[in-house]
Amino acid sequence: MLYRKLRNQWLLMPIFIMLMFSGSILLKRNHQINVYYVKTTMSTTEAASFSLVPAKHVTKSLAELGKMDDINKYTLFLNKIPNCGAEVIIFLLQKMQGPNNYRHVRLKGGSTAMFTKIQQEEFVDELYSVMRDEAVPVSFDRQLYFINFTSFDKQSPTFINLIREPADKAISRSRYNNKQRDNDDLIQCVIQGKTNCNDKRVNPHDLTIPYFCGHDPKCFSNNQWAMQMAKINVEKYYPVVGVLEELNTTLEIFEHKVPYFFKGVQDLYKKNMIDKLNRNKGSQPQTKTRKHLKRILAKEYEFYNWVKRRLFKQLQMFYGDHISH
Repeated sequence: MLYRKLRNQWLLMPIFIMLMFSGSILLKRNHQINVYYVKTTMSTTEAASFSLVPAKHVTKSLAELGKMDDINKYTLFLNKIPNCGAEVIIFLLQKMQGPNNYRHVRLKGGSTAMFTKIQQEEFVDELYSVMRDEAVPVSFDRQLYFINFTSFDKQSPTFINLIREPADKAISRSRYNNKQRDNDDLIQCVIQGKTNCNDKRVNPHDLTIPYFCGHDPKCFSNNQWAMQMAKINVEKYYPVVGVLEELNTTLEIFEHKVPYFFKGVQDLYKKNMIDKLNRNKGSQPQTKTRKHLKRILAKEYEFYNWVKRRLFKQLQMFYGDHISH
């Protein structure tokens, strides 16, 4: 009896050992799968390298890639400003996407509310998601204050924009709204010919500078700091900022400075749009109203004239390199 019992135990022992061994293999495999699907970071890269799972390509981190250009020349972003003629540029971008082999995407939204830092990062991530889904190169347009993509460890798109003479822009916005605005709005008070406007404030939505300055609260105060920050961003991230009153020059510089997207833009404009735009030119604001607006929008005029000088300097440099042109 005792002998039979011992013999049964010895017979079961190999089975038990085999079960333990196979169980350990299963646990090891499960562990490896979990490591493989952990989001790759600098802290998990070393652990994953010891896995026996067959090696697969993993996108390198920014640190592994090394320094990259701050600006992506194959991604264009027009953060359009209301009542500045941006729809002309959008129309041209849509028409040229076939001949120039890129995709134009009109992003939804555009309320231009000031974004928090988190909202800016979410927008950057969403834009990169669209870039992955669409063919590259790609151009975008959306009414949006400037966002510094590099502050979120992402390449910045090539920003472009179009601005307009400040008084004309203010008059255009007033006509577009076609209703009474906030009684505290200084610009609307002047345009509507009211008296006692001196104690009013400037509505930041009537300004151009914030679209180049960004989402910092100081960008909406019509001050020197906002204008200087706008200039810094233009110099670094905007190869061209056009001027509506100088649209022919603007398109010429676009075609020269951003040729991938704007090759042939001047011919397209002359064939499709120049007559229509000339017919739709509105009347100029009254001299008295313009005088008041120039005083209120002094910083806007300083920025506008700076952008205009920059544009003509670019044109001068272009012809300087092409004397026989």
